[in-house]
Formats: sequence, C-alpha cells, structure tokens
Amino acid sequence: MLSCACIAVLLSACASGEAEAPQGDAQDSMDTTSEVVSAEFPGGAAAVMNFISGQVQYPESAKADGIEGKVFVEFTISESGEVANAHVIESLHPALDSAAVAAAMSMPAWAPATKEGKAIATTITLPVLFRLD
Repeated sequence: MLSCACIAVLLSACASGEAEAPQGDAQDSMDTTSEVVSAEFPGGAAAVMNFISGQVQYPESAKADGIEGKVFVEFTISESGEVANAHVIESLHPALDSAAVAAAMSMPAWAPATKEGKAIATTITLPVLFRLD
C-alpha cells in the first residue's frame, strides 16, 4: 500500500502587530500606506507543497490503523524569515500531528512579511493532508 502526505494550500497569514481597522466609514478607515506584503516560501506555493510532501514521513502506526485526513499546523515566520513555534491547531492523530510539525519546523527560511517596507513576524496556518493510496 502506498501512502503520501501532501500540503493542501496555505490557508492564512496574519501579520503581527497589525492594528484592527477602526469602526466607521470604510472610506475614512482605509489606510493604503500600511500595506502588508505576505511572507513567501522560496519558490512560492508550489515549492512549499513539494517541500512538505517530501519531508513528511507517514508514521507506521497511523498507516496500520488506516488513519487519513488533515493536520492543521500553525507557525510563525520571524522578521528574519525563520520558522518558529510550530504547533498543531487541528489534530488528527498524535503520530501524524508530530510528523506535520516536524516537517514544518524543517522548512528553510522564507522571505518575511513586510509592512511599510520593514520585515515583520507573521503567522501561517498550513493544512497537511495524509492519505493512504
């Protein structure tokens, strides 16, 4: 039986320190001078998919139990682009959770998010799909 782990898509990125939009008229509250540019994995979304699928090891215990599904991992991309604080926010199975976190922590540095041209920390949520073929 073949097995694979792949990443679905980058679900979200949330820049640290980004103020919530003030209440009131949308025209008055839009601040176009504070543009946030998202963090980017070297090579883009396709490259992060390839990286994660190549790094995740499907645990034998989960294979034996026929467990499939998604693990959602959240991590920080620091101001220097390093991956930090990876943790599971939606669990599937302890062994699969550990495999997904280990793969996330093994990622190379990203291009960090920027706000007003300065690097900022950002949080990324990554779904990792485990499927037995």
